[in-house]
Amino acid sequence: MPRKRRTGVVGRESARNLNYVVGILVLIALLVAAYRVLPPSRVVIATGPVGGSYYEDAERYRLALKKEGINLVLKPVPNSLDIINYVEAGTGGVQLGFVARPMDGQEYRHSFSLGAIEQQPLFIFTRTKLGPMTSPDELRGHRIVMPPERSDTSEAALRLLSEYDVNPGNTSISFLPIAQAVAALREGVFDAGFFMLDPQDEFITALAGDSNLRLMSLADTLTLSRLDPALHPLTLPRGIFDLENHIPPQDVSMVAATITVVARKHLSQAVAYMLLRALEEAHRGSSLINDAGTFPNLVDVALPPDPRALNYEKNGLPWAYENLPLWMASLVNSYLVIGLIFLVLIEMWTTFVYSMELVDFLFVHFWLRVLSGIEHRARQGHVLRPLDIKLVELAERALLKSDRRRRSEELIGRIRASRQ
Repeated sequence: MPRKRRTGVVGRESARNLNYVVGILVLIALLVAAYRVLPPSRVVIATGPVGGSYYEDAERYRLALKKEGINLVLKPVPNSLDIINYVEAGTGGVQLGFVARPMDGQEYRHSFSLGAIEQQPLFIFTRTKLGPMTSPDELRGHRIVMPPERSDTSEAALRLLSEYDVNPGNTSISFLPIAQAVAALREGVFDAGFFMLDPQDEFITALAGDSNLRLMSLADTLTLSRLDPALHPLTLPRGIFDLENHIPPQDVSMVAATITVVARKHLSQAVAYMLLRALEEAHRGSSLINDAGTFPNLVDVALPPDPRALNYEKNGLPWAYENLPLWMASLVNSYLVIGLIFLVLIEMWTTFVYSMELVDFLFVHFWLRVLSGIEHRARQGHVLRPLDIKLVELAERALLKSDRRRRSEELIGRIRASRQ
């Protein structure tokens, strides 16, 4: 007997230790799951050169996210065409960026669009002394300047010029950092300059107000948009820069690219929603070329939309992010459904256990009643029938693991005693 008792104690201790281990593992799993969805304190966005539209937009987002305790780090990229590669590969921790042309979703599988945020016209400024121009082919043989070669501006400008057979083989085309390019154009070093920026950018307003320069109004905007789907026709209204002085002096026909904010696939949910709200606050108003409410949108985006952007566009900011601290909202919004499922499963299990206890109670009660009846007949001196003996055997097996086993053993003992 002592050995059995010792064995029982060891068994209970082993079970208790196993429970501790399981509990610790579950706790670790919960902590890891919580840590995975907590918003990071630092996120990197790749922008164009300092002073460009991408950089200025990113600065607005930085200020908005700072209020939520998220540090948005701006990483200037001289060649804006490379931004998508930074995002796709996560180079230097980059998770956000800008693109100005349609992208192949099959090529960039780890990146999604958070939304199109604005249109940026391709401004073509020419020296006033050259006279009015309506076609880029009139620039053949002149000196042209534009931002670095691997920039969205230069790529779009070179595509446009190639449609008119204007190329480095027959025309002097120089590439300079944007600030230097603007300064050189104003100083008369070049005859024309191409810049794709927000119309309210300080470089554009400075060029537009320069009496030695004029904006080219393109005659073929619709044709160009058909030849290059990345460009869209638009009209810059007369006097939009300075109505009193009529700058520009007439409507200007232009082409423009749609700018999209792109995000790496595994961008934190909290950052994604906070940034989507920042995009809306920064771009939902009217601009010099768009009506209020035009942007942000998910219509003319460069890559497939991020599912969270689709949800935001349809339902707005999730309740948790609207009403709870950011860290708590991340936990609630990420695991609410799982938590509800877990609670439902617990409730279902509890109901099942109660149901089984009820079935067990009825089952035991039935066999106890059978045994009581047989025991009563035996006590009265009746000879037990074969059926009674069979029922006793069945009851013994059925009640073997029941907590009413002692009562059943009592009745079975009396019945057997009465047969002796």
